Amino acid sequence: MSPETAFSIPTPAGSRHIGGDAPCFVIAEVGTNWHFGDSNDDSVARQMIELAAEAGCDAVKFQTYRPETVYVANPGESDYLSAAGIRRSILDVIRERMMPADMLPGLAEHARACALVFMSSCFSLEDFALVDPLTPIHKMASYEITLYPLIEAIARSGKPMIMSTGAAAPQDVAWAVDCYRAAGGTELSILQCTASYPAPDEAMNLRALAALGREFGAVPGLSDHSPHALHAPFAAVALGAKVIEKHFTVDKSGPGPDHFNSIMPDELAAMVRGIRAIEAMLGDGVKKVEPIEEELHAFARRRVQAIRDIAAGEALVVGQNIAILRPGKRVPGAHPHDLPALSGQRVSREIATGDGVTLADLAP
Repeated sequence: MSPETAFSIPTPAGSRHIGGDAPCFVIAEVGTNWHFGDSNDDSVARQMIELAAEAGCDAVKFQTYRPETVYVANPGESDYLSAAGIRRSILDVIRERMMPADMLPGLAEHARACALVFMSSCFSLEDFALVDPLTPIHKMASYEITLYPLIEAIARSGKPMIMSTGAAAPQDVAWAVDCYRAAGGTELSILQCTASYPAPDEAMNLRALAALGREFGAVPGLSDHSPHALHAPFAAVALGAKVIEKHFTVDKSGPGPDHFNSIMPDELAAMVRGIRAIEAMLGDGVKKVEPIEEELHAFARRRVQAIRDIAAGEALVVGQNIAILRPGKRVPGAHPHDLPALSGQRVSREIATGDGVTLADLAP
């Protein structure tokens, strides 16, 4: 089967097209930002689902993992988290924020009730078994791009995959795509992503997103880790992104690895509004007189107009009785490219000051 560059997924509101001419698919990434100290309290998670819906997002995404299937037993500290003041083993950091498996179905149902697609990145085959019944589309996190058993499981599910590419070399991406398609996967989106938290402007490489889409026959997009709420998503959509993923939080000072580099709900809403406005601005790429321009097309575009009353039989002379002027609401004259054919010729009728002069007005 040939690679697909657009696909559809079922959503609470009906079938949703991703890619092609469809609007950008916007994912509100909660990740572990729902966790504020009690792993059994899903109230913030539910609140964030509601906020994502209010912001106009298409999907809300969490993370489903088991620490022992992610890192080795003694991974040490992350430098970027240490710089942010979290000086503990990464294993302890993620263990504290692990979402209980029994929380997933309720959150999925709440997302559906809010007309959102429920998503959760899974990090092992066990996680996949929990998430698969709850979502129409799977997200592969950047660092799992070499976990081919999970890639193959997603492919065999028959559901589309969105794959982030942070810290991935081109050969990593190509290998992962080959694994996915060899296992029967066809519907794919590939996201440009820079694995830095925050990602500096000069490392975003947004032009790569379109190149990834072309090279791998996939829907292009962006997983944005930049500190800006709007810059990268807006630029990405202008460059052709059809999927945007962005972390958000309800408290940038909250505990954990992602709050400080996430945007707030009002910024999330502004991002979605801006994306929709940019999509409208992009248009169809064909230069034409837009319907909204018709009035000024007639009113203000210069034509050949009479600058005084012209008598029947009078010869036309530029600067004496005709000039290239805006007609306003007077009868528009000939296009200025007809001026050489009009100059020196006599007219067959009287023409009032301000009215247009055309080739049809010339005496035989």
